[in-house]
Amino acid sequence: MKDFKQEVQKILSKHVAGDIELSIPPDPKMGDYAFPCFIVAKLLNKNPVQVAQDLAKDIVLTKAISKVAAIGPYVNFFVNPALYMKEVLSEISKGSKAKARKDVIVIDYSSPNVAKHFGVHNLRSTTIGDALYRVYKAQGYKVVGVNHVGDWGTQYGKLFVAYNKWGDAKKLKKEGIEHLNSLYVKFHEKERPELEDEARLWFKKLEDGDEEAKKLWKLFRDISMEEFNRIYKRLGVKFDSDRGEAFYQPFIERTIGSLQDKGLTSISQGALVVNLDEHGLPPCLLKKSDGATLYGTRDIAAGMYRLHEYKPAKILYVVDHTQSLHFQQWFRVMEKLDKRNTEIFVHVDFGRMNFEEGGMSTRKGKIVKLQDVLDKAAKKVLKIINEKNPKLASKEKVAEQVAVGAVKFWDLVHDRVHDVTFDWDKVLDFQGETGPYVQYTHARACSMLRKSPIKKITSVEFKMLNHPSELKLVKILARYPVTLDTVVRDNKPSHLARYLIDLSQIFNEFYHNCPVLTQEKGLLKARLLIVDCTRIILAEGLENLGLSAPSRM
Repeated sequence: MKDFKQEVQKILSKHVAGDIELSIPPDPKMGDYAFPCFIVAKLLNKNPVQVAQDLAKDIVLTKAISKVAAIGPYVNFFVNPALYMKEVLSEISKGSKAKARKDVIVIDYSSPNVAKHFGVHNLRSTTIGDALYRVYKAQGYKVVGVNHVGDWGTQYGKLFVAYNKWGDAKKLKKEGIEHLNSLYVKFHEKERPELEDEARLWFKKLEDGDEEAKKLWKLFRDISMEEFNRIYKRLGVKFDSDRGEAFYQPFIERTIGSLQDKGLTSISQGALVVNLDEHGLPPCLLKKSDGATLYGTRDIAAGMYRLHEYKPAKILYVVDHTQSLHFQQWFRVMEKLDKRNTEIFVHVDFGRMNFEEGGMSTRKGKIVKLQDVLDKAAKKVLKIINEKNPKLASKEKVAEQVAVGAVKFWDLVHDRVHDVTFDWDKVLDFQGETGPYVQYTHARACSMLRKSPIKKITSVEFKMLNHPSELKLVKILARYPVTLDTVVRDNKPSHLARYLIDLSQIFNEFYHNCPVLTQEKGLLKARLLIVDCTRIILAEGLENLGLSAPSRM
């Protein structure tokens, strides 16, 4: 695609020395690019308004730039609309992809705990991580998605005790994770110090390789993964690795040895730690006084393994903000090991998902199961479809696509650093800033293309496109690649979700202002191309967020 910004900078370089920074005017009527004259005016000891006027007079127009105007202290540039639309629409319709990059990006996301329900609290890490995985991949990076399952730790000892005391093999086979979760809850119903001691002994047996403990560990993990994978399939989420905490257990002693060889460890109250006083942080605990390792020790071991295995440029940890101190601590340990690690390890933190009081609100201490949320969403969407489009084919399939998309989009459209409140009416609104609204806009574009008498769009006369709504729509279509860049820059899928809302709103404005199917052949073909390019970007954008793009709704 022709770089019109670069064209403007080239024109200005004949009159202005140094780097040329451009801005986008707040009102399209003021042009497409603006050059602020303050710095030049200061160097020349002149009024910036006068400098802008002088510059505007001296600039020679090119084929790509149709008009230049001095507006206050700015020189504003207007691109040639026909040429601009031709460049943008032709590039989109060709379907070009980002160039392959050498950098490897490892993304650690989802990471549910074994033997516990996959709850709404697991949703944010899963959807944000999956969207980042997709966008990085779309940008040409080599991406490794890792599900660091919580399958180790003292909670296993508790689960072993609970199963031996109250477990039922038949119930376990029939109910699976439901039974395991109920046993874990029962263990914590009241304080029983003797059970806690027994749990520690059972976990020690697991660490020591006891056969009975290993057999139970594998059984509970397999049951849990079967349940998790059912949810992932429904969400459309995949991973390249589901190596959990247990996988890194054999590397623990080697990891600790590396830290000791560097002289980074010390003993504090009988425990082995890495002191972090110079960073203003509490020490990072590696081993308790009884020799037991911790979550942080396993994270360091996993980090070292990933550095060796994947040689990544970045490792992103999509984990909620309550774990910030934990990540600060062991990231500093990795930096002490090697200064190059400073830029590699990144905590992509996020706020909590909360429910409003109502049908799906939680009681104190009760997990809201994601399965229940998705089921309820699908029922609500199916009811809406039966009311508005009862003759729609494959209603159940579309209802599922829209329901899952609605739940995921509601999470992704919010800046990840903020808490999110789940509101059923807003989540499933087909007119609001939601997933169903974007999906419906895509379906509308598909419908227009199906109804068109022209099935193959060729020989478009771009000069026929002169309505302000046409240019406004093409301009936002051109912003798509830049939007993906900002997602990668900030690790925020919300940039893409917000972009898709804006694109949908501007397309619907175009739909109402610029009749398509009723126009004569020349204008019909030109506007159909705009519709098709919008369809392409909406579909790609939804795919990069992990949402389906139904062609009929």
